[in-house]
Amino acid sequence: MIKYKIKSLRVGKGIKAGDFANELEISREYLRLIENGKAKNPNAKLMKKIAILLDSTVEELFFSDEE
Repeated sequence: MIKYKIKSLRVGKGIKAGDFANELEISREYLRLIENGKAKNPNAKLMKKIAILLDSTVEELFFSDEE
């Protein structure tokens, strides 16, 4: 589930939400919505950037059925 994967990977890497949002060039609020599964899927470019920064894949972060 998106809401746990992105945040847990970010926190596990010791990346603060504000720093991560700045790196992604999005607002902290939009990052919070993505992490909580309340945002509509971000565009492909943003999903790819999130995956790269978290050493993951777009499929694993956004399209996996695992929780």
